[in-house]
Amino acid sequence: MVVLDASVVLKWAFRDEAGAAQALEWRERHRAGIELAAVPELLFYEAANAIVWSGRLTAEQAEAAWDGLLAVDLHVYSLRSHGMLRAMELARLAKAAVYDTCYVALAEELGCDFVTADRKLAKKLEKIETRCAVRTL
Repeated sequence: MVVLDASVVLKWAFRDEAGAAQALEWRERHRAGIELAAVPELLFYEAANAIVWSGRLTAEQAEAAWDGLLAVDLHVYSLRSHGMLRAMELARLAKAAVYDTCYVALAEELGCDFVTADRKLAKKLEKIETRCAVRTL
């Protein structure tokens, strides 16, 4: 299992972006049962916001992108109190946004790797100790 963040999942809709082919590979690995993908509930809020405000999709394309995301049937988790506290701690240590570190906290909780396309976040996480591997596209 791996935890994918919104920067990876959104490339399924925005296929012209760098790293889109790798992001699609993660999707297919999940669908094939080779390596399951987990996400915090937060992913859906981030993805919906990016789909709406990207300015790159018509309303019909945005709806198709949303439907496509839901069709992947990702494993969705809620961060409970200790998970959110860990995300807050990671955010303070890495000087990153809590919504970004929620993915890392979930990966730590599940004992798996965290995959991101957000290189700035990955750089911040390099400077602190995490209990999961951080992989970038």
